[in-house]
Amino acid sequence: MLKNKHFYIPQSGFTLIELMLVIVIVGVLASIGIPSYRTFISTGKITTATSSLHGALLLARTEAIKRGKNVTICRSETANAAVPSCSTTDSTPGTNSGWADGWIIFTDDNNNGTYQPGNNPPEILIFAQGSQAKDLTDISIMPSVPQKFLTFNSTGQVFGASIQMLVNKPTWDSDTSHNRYICIASGGRARVSTSTC
Repeated sequence: MLKNKHFYIPQSGFTLIELMLVIVIVGVLASIGIPSYRTFISTGKITTATSSLHGALLLARTEAIKRGKNVTICRSETANAAVPSCSTTDSTPGTNSGWADGWIIFTDDNNNGTYQPGNNPPEILIFAQGSQAKDLTDISIMPSVPQKFLTFNSTGQVFGASIQMLVNKPTWDSDTSHNRYICIASGGRARVSTSTC
């Protein structure tokens, strides 16, 4: 005759103490990781914007020398449009993102700082860069003086005095050491600096 056998089935799961311990560990890791991640995002945006504008300035200068004519880089809020145009407003903190709104590079035969593809001969669009900033709390690029455009002549010089462009950190980043400066000499050379020009 068979006897009833009782089988022991082990139970598994978390105790409340184990669950609380995991939550505390996740909280500590998040408090360490999230600020580092935000810093990484901020410095990445600043580095990208600085490199993009610095490279564009070098391109404009090189094209002016190569073509033997004036080449202009201008701030543009419509750089991604089929026919982009130069901005008519100044770079103003809190109102726009300055040069972080975008820019275009073009041959400027009549030296008026305005892209005019319908001219005879037509001005040629060399390069267009869309916005680097998603909104007003993101990065901004502000010139030291109101500057909507820069024109390089056939020898690569800039018309006017030297200019400083501040690549400003996002508003949520409190570390001002993340800011970068692009220094443009009257001779046309541009360089990047961690301090004012």
